[in-house]
Amino acid sequence: MTYDKKIILIGTGGTIAGQGASETDLTGYTSGVLSLEAILAAVPGVDEYGPFEYHQFSNIESSDISEQQWIDLANLVQDSVERDDVEGIVITHGTDSMEETAFFLNLTVHTDRPVVVTGSMRPSGAVSADGPINLLQAMQIVRTPSSTGKGVLVALNGMIDGAREVTKTNTTDVSTFNSPLVGHLGIVQDGVAHFYKSSTRRHTNQSEFDCRQLNVLPKVHIIYCYAGIQEETAVVVLGTKPAGVILSGLGHGTIPQNIRNVTERINIPVVRASRTGSGIVSAVPTDKRADYLVSDSLNPQKARILLALGLTKTADRNELRRMFGEY
Repeated sequence: MTYDKKIILIGTGGTIAGQGASETDLTGYTSGVLSLEAILAAVPGVDEYGPFEYHQFSNIESSDISEQQWIDLANLVQDSVERDDVEGIVITHGTDSMEETAFFLNLTVHTDRPVVVTGSMRPSGAVSADGPINLLQAMQIVRTPSSTGKGVLVALNGMIDGAREVTKTNTTDVSTFNSPLVGHLGIVQDGVAHFYKSSTRRHTNQSEFDCRQLNVLPKVHIIYCYAGIQEETAVVVLGTKPAGVILSGLGHGTIPQNIRNVTERINIPVVRASRTGSGIVSAVPTDKRADYLVSDSLNPQKARILLALGLTKTADRNELRRMFGEY
């Protein structure tokens, strides 16, 4: 099949652009070595999904990505999807922060065109390297008409996940990306994306957030709670004068009393989330007294992104509470 419109390929680095010292080196490799062209050269059958245009945005480990790079990437994607000659976007990215970048784009890029983030758990040249098939399937998703309007998607290991729900669940396994609460949105098989679910939360074209006039994100910190946590941990974090705080609580977002003592009814928004990895943190009667917001089903790292973007619009707690219910 011949396509008239392009797929824009944006490379940011990560394991998919990495190389190890040997074919059996699956953990000690160097990320962000190969160019987009070199990665694509290892993908059999890729030409039939062209034409392509390349943008080497960066070549780094995803653990090093900055908020400024998120803003710049969102603007690059926005400019690309507004072109008449573009079908969709494929972004190669390291897996460590992939879910965060995808969620940021899901909230800030306004389009119905497919935006697919992919990567790999094994470096180029390794035994059973997964980068080539993941990249090929990301392109197949873009070329599948039903991918339109699904929001930003994450595609690895034959599975398709929504940016809001997906998270990395294993340190090294190729099936690391899952959506524990709601499951995968679909699968890629025989070169076609098959969808069985869609996100019901606001994203992309329905989002009120925009990066085009944004220069910096408000500073939002995460306080990870654990048995025996000392009060000074929260005191030190608050001493940096953040614009907001996410409390990564135990269980149903339970916050130890000594941390509550220094985070209740303070002059910045505080959001209760959970460190468990799945489930909803819903409001309880004590939240009103503490003036806490709750993260719904967002994990702490994604709650941080939504709060930071929310604070670019307003500091009103009721408005921020609405956002956590809608996104």
